Amino acid sequence: MIKTKRVIIFILLLVIITCLILYFINKKDYNYTNLLEDQNKEIVYDKINKRKDIVPYINISSDLVTNINKEIDTMYDEYLLFSPDGFSYQFNVSKNILSIIIKAYVVHPEQTHYDIIYKSYNIDLKEMKLLTNKEILERFNITEKKMKYYLQNKFLNYYNDLISKKFFDEKEYDFNTFLEDKNVDNVLDDNYYYINNNHLELYKYFNIYTDYKEENYFNEESFHFVIT
Repeated sequence: MIKTKRVIIFILLLVIITCLILYFINKKDYNYTNLLEDQNKEIVYDKINKRKDIVPYINISSDLVTNINKEIDTMYDEYLLFSPDGFSYQFNVSKNILSIIIKAYVVHPEQTHYDIIYKSYNIDLKEMKLLTNKEILERFNITEKKMKYYLQNKFLNYYNDLISKKFFDEKEYDFNTFLEDKNVDNVLDDNYYYINNNHLELYKYFNIYTDYKEENYFNEESFHFVIT
Protein backbone atom coordinates (compact mmCIF):
# COMPACT_ATOMS: atom_id res chain seq x y z
CA MET A 1 0.00 0.00 0.00
CA ILE A 2 2.81 2.38 0.99
CA LYS A 3 4.72 1.44 -2.17
CA THR A 4 1.64 2.14 -4.30
CA LYS A 5 1.24 5.59 -2.73
CA ARG A 6 4.90 6.38 -3.43
CA VAL A 7 4.48 5.38 -7.05
CA ILE A 8 1.39 7.60 -7.41
CA ILE A 9 3.17 10.55 -5.78
CA PHE A 10 6.19 10.01 -8.04
CA ILE A 11 4.00 9.95 -11.16
CA LEU A 12 2.18 13.11 -10.06
CA LEU A 13 5.46 14.91 -9.44
CA LEU A 14 6.74 13.78 -12.82
CA VAL A 15 3.61 15.10 -14.56
CA ILE A 16 3.85 18.47 -12.74
CA ILE A 17 7.56 18.86 -13.58
CA THR A 18 6.91 17.95 -17.24
CA CYS A 19 4.05 20.47 -17.46
CA LEU A 20 6.21 23.19 -15.94
CA ILE A 21 9.04 22.49 -18.38
CA LEU A 22 6.67 22.59 -21.36
CA TYR A 23 5.09 25.79 -20.05
CA PHE A 24 8.39 27.65 -19.79
CA ILE A 25 9.62 26.31 -23.13
CA ASN A 26 6.47 27.56 -24.88
CA LYS A 27 6.45 30.84 -23.02
CA LYS A 28 10.08 31.67 -23.80
CA ASP A 29 10.50 34.14 -26.63
CA TYR A 30 12.48 33.19 -29.69
CA ASN A 31 16.19 34.05 -29.50
CA TYR A 32 16.63 36.27 -32.56
CA THR A 33 20.09 37.70 -31.76
CA ASN A 34 21.80 35.70 -34.52
CA LEU A 35 19.53 37.42 -37.08
CA LEU A 36 20.59 40.96 -36.18
CA GLU A 37 22.32 43.00 -38.83
CA ASP A 38 23.92 45.24 -36.20
CA GLN A 39 24.55 43.35 -32.95
CA ASN A 40 24.87 46.64 -31.03
CA LYS A 41 21.28 47.67 -31.74
CA GLU A 42 17.81 46.36 -30.91
CA ILE A 43 15.81 44.35 -33.44
CA VAL A 44 13.91 47.54 -34.37
CA TYR A 45 15.36 51.01 -33.86
CA ASP A 46 14.71 54.65 -34.82
CA LYS A 47 16.12 55.95 -38.08
CA ILE A 48 17.46 59.51 -38.14
CA ASN A 49 15.48 61.81 -40.45
CA LYS A 50 15.35 65.51 -41.16
CA ARG A 51 12.00 66.10 -39.42
CA LYS A 52 13.03 64.07 -36.36
CA ASP A 53 10.04 61.79 -36.87
CA ILE A 54 10.30 58.32 -35.34
CA VAL A 55 10.70 56.01 -38.35
CA PRO A 56 11.42 52.33 -37.68
CA TYR A 57 14.27 50.34 -39.14
CA ILE A 58 14.14 46.56 -38.78
CA ASN A 59 17.62 45.39 -37.81
CA ILE A 60 17.60 41.99 -39.53
CA SER A 61 19.75 40.77 -42.40
CA SER A 62 17.22 39.29 -44.80
CA ASP A 63 15.89 40.00 -48.31
CA LEU A 64 12.35 39.99 -46.92
CA VAL A 65 13.21 42.59 -44.28
CA THR A 66 15.17 44.69 -46.77
CA ASN A 67 12.01 44.97 -48.87
CA ILE A 68 9.90 45.79 -45.80
CA ASN A 69 12.34 48.54 -44.77
CA LYS A 70 12.10 50.00 -48.28
CA GLU A 71 8.31 49.85 -48.06
CA ILE A 72 8.37 51.70 -44.74
CA ASP A 73 10.63 54.39 -46.25
CA THR A 74 8.22 54.75 -49.19
CA MET A 75 5.29 55.07 -46.78
CA TYR A 76 7.15 57.81 -44.91
CA ASP A 77 8.05 59.67 -48.14
CA GLU A 78 4.41 59.57 -49.27
CA TYR A 79 3.28 60.73 -45.83
CA LEU A 80 5.51 63.82 -46.21
CA LEU A 81 3.64 64.78 -49.39
CA PHE A 82 0.50 65.46 -47.35
CA SER A 83 0.25 67.69 -44.28
CA PRO A 84 2.28 65.56 -41.84
CA ASP A 85 1.44 65.78 -38.17
CA GLY A 86 3.33 62.89 -36.60
CA PHE A 87 4.86 59.52 -37.47
CA SER A 88 5.46 56.85 -34.83
CA TYR A 89 5.59 53.12 -34.23
CA GLN A 90 5.56 50.36 -31.64
CA PHE A 91 7.08 46.90 -31.84
CA ASN A 92 7.01 43.70 -29.86
CA VAL A 93 8.52 40.24 -30.12
CA SER A 94 6.07 37.58 -28.96
CA LYS A 95 7.64 34.12 -29.08
CA ASN A 96 8.92 34.00 -32.66
CA ILE A 97 6.76 36.81 -34.10
CA LEU A 98 8.10 40.32 -34.61
CA SER A 99 5.12 42.67 -34.76
CA ILE A 100 5.24 46.35 -35.73
CA ILE A 101 2.42 48.89 -35.87
CA ILE A 102 3.05 52.23 -37.58
CA LYS A 103 0.86 55.31 -37.10
CA ALA A 104 0.99 58.33 -39.41
CA TYR A 105 -1.07 61.40 -38.58
CA VAL A 106 -2.08 63.54 -41.55
CA VAL A 107 -3.95 66.83 -41.36
CA HIS A 108 -7.05 66.79 -43.54
CA PRO A 109 -6.89 69.12 -46.59
CA GLU A 110 -9.63 71.31 -45.11
CA GLN A 111 -7.49 71.68 -41.96
CA THR A 112 -10.49 70.78 -39.82
CA HIS A 113 -9.17 67.47 -38.51
CA TYR A 114 -6.51 64.83 -38.99
CA ASP A 115 -6.66 61.29 -40.36
CA ILE A 116 -4.61 58.33 -39.13
CA ILE A 117 -2.86 55.97 -41.52
CA TYR A 118 -2.03 52.59 -39.97
CA LYS A 119 0.34 49.94 -41.26
CA SER A 120 1.45 46.75 -39.55
CA TYR A 121 3.96 44.00 -40.19
CA ASN A 122 3.98 40.59 -38.52
CA ILE A 123 7.09 38.57 -39.31
CA ASP A 124 7.62 34.94 -38.39
CA LEU A 125 11.32 35.05 -37.45
CA LYS A 126 11.78 31.28 -37.60
CA GLU A 127 10.42 30.92 -41.10
CA MET A 128 11.35 34.49 -42.08
CA LYS A 129 8.00 35.16 -43.70
CA LEU A 130 5.44 37.92 -43.53
CA LEU A 131 2.17 36.65 -42.08
CA THR A 132 -1.13 37.44 -43.75
CA ASN A 133 -4.12 38.59 -41.69
CA LYS A 134 -5.69 35.18 -42.16
CA GLU A 135 -2.56 33.43 -40.87
CA ILE A 136 -2.44 35.72 -37.85
CA LEU A 137 -6.04 34.91 -36.97
CA GLU A 138 -5.36 31.19 -37.38
CA ARG A 139 -2.51 31.41 -34.86
CA PHE A 140 -5.00 32.72 -32.33
CA ASN A 141 -7.63 30.13 -33.34
CA ILE A 142 -9.92 32.83 -34.72
CA THR A 143 -11.79 32.29 -37.97
CA GLU A 144 -12.54 35.16 -40.34
CA LYS A 145 -16.22 34.50 -39.67
CA LYS A 146 -15.70 35.04 -35.92
CA MET A 147 -13.66 38.17 -36.52
CA LYS A 148 -16.34 39.56 -38.82
CA TYR A 149 -18.99 38.86 -36.18
CA TYR A 150 -16.83 40.49 -33.48
CA LEU A 151 -16.28 43.70 -35.46
CA GLN A 152 -19.86 43.99 -36.66
CA ASN A 153 -20.96 43.81 -33.04
CA LYS A 154 -18.41 46.44 -32.02
CA PHE A 155 -19.78 48.83 -34.62
CA LEU A 156 -23.34 47.96 -33.68
CA ASN A 157 -22.50 48.81 -30.06
CA TYR A 158 -21.10 52.16 -31.19
CA TYR A 159 -24.24 52.76 -33.24
CA ASN A 160 -26.64 51.93 -30.40
CA ASP A 161 -24.67 54.01 -27.93
CA LEU A 162 -24.76 57.02 -30.25
CA ILE A 163 -28.53 56.62 -30.49
CA SER A 164 -28.85 56.44 -26.72
CA LYS A 165 -26.77 59.61 -26.43
CA LYS A 166 -29.10 61.41 -28.91
CA PHE A 167 -26.55 61.97 -31.67
CA PHE A 168 -29.14 60.79 -34.17
CA ASP A 169 -32.36 58.83 -34.43
CA GLU A 170 -32.52 55.25 -35.67
CA LYS A 171 -35.32 56.10 -38.10
CA GLU A 172 -33.32 58.79 -39.88
CA TYR A 173 -29.97 56.99 -39.82
CA ASP A 174 -29.93 53.21 -40.13
CA PHE A 175 -27.00 50.94 -39.33
CA ASN A 176 -26.01 50.29 -42.96
CA THR A 177 -25.80 54.02 -43.66
CA PHE A 178 -23.80 54.41 -40.47
CA LEU A 179 -21.22 51.88 -41.75
CA GLU A 180 -21.15 53.52 -45.18
CA ASP A 181 -20.36 56.88 -43.62
CA LYS A 182 -17.56 55.20 -41.67
CA ASN A 183 -16.14 53.92 -45.00
CA VAL A 184 -16.57 50.39 -43.67
CA ASP A 185 -17.87 48.43 -46.63
CA ASN A 186 -16.35 45.23 -45.31
CA VAL A 187 -15.28 44.98 -41.65
CA LEU A 188 -12.45 42.60 -42.63
CA ASP A 189 -10.82 45.17 -44.92
CA ASP A 190 -8.18 47.68 -43.76
CA ASN A 191 -7.43 45.79 -40.57
CA TYR A 192 -3.94 46.11 -39.09
CA TYR A 193 -3.08 43.48 -36.52
CA TYR A 194 -0.50 43.96 -33.78
CA ILE A 195 0.69 41.11 -31.56
CA ASN A 196 1.56 42.59 -28.19
CA ASN A 197 3.03 40.20 -25.60
CA ASN A 198 1.16 37.27 -27.14
CA HIS A 199 -2.12 39.20 -27.19
CA LEU A 200 -3.83 40.12 -30.44
CA GLU A 201 -4.75 43.74 -31.01
CA LEU A 202 -6.32 45.44 -34.02
CA TYR A 203 -6.02 48.98 -35.34
CA LYS A 204 -8.75 50.05 -37.72
CA TYR A 205 -9.27 53.64 -38.79
CA PHE A 206 -12.73 54.77 -39.89
CA ASN A 207 -14.33 58.11 -40.66
CA ILE A 208 -15.77 59.82 -37.59
CA TYR A 209 -16.62 63.17 -39.18
CA THR A 210 -20.28 63.23 -40.20
CA ASP A 211 -23.22 65.62 -40.15
CA TYR A 212 -24.05 64.21 -36.71
CA LYS A 213 -20.82 65.49 -35.10
CA GLU A 214 -19.68 61.98 -34.22
CA GLU A 215 -16.15 63.29 -33.71
CA ASN A 216 -17.43 64.45 -30.32
CA TYR A 217 -18.09 60.82 -29.42
CA PHE A 218 -15.19 58.92 -31.00
CA ASN A 219 -11.50 59.37 -30.23
CA GLU A 220 -8.25 57.66 -31.18
CA GLU A 221 -8.88 54.82 -28.75
CA SER A 222 -11.99 53.97 -30.76
CA PHE A 223 -9.71 52.68 -33.53
CA HIS A 224 -7.92 50.27 -31.18
CA PHE A 225 -9.51 46.87 -30.50
CA VAL A 226 -8.05 44.37 -28.04
CA ILE A 227 -9.05 40.99 -29.43
CA THR A 228 -7.46 38.55 -26.97
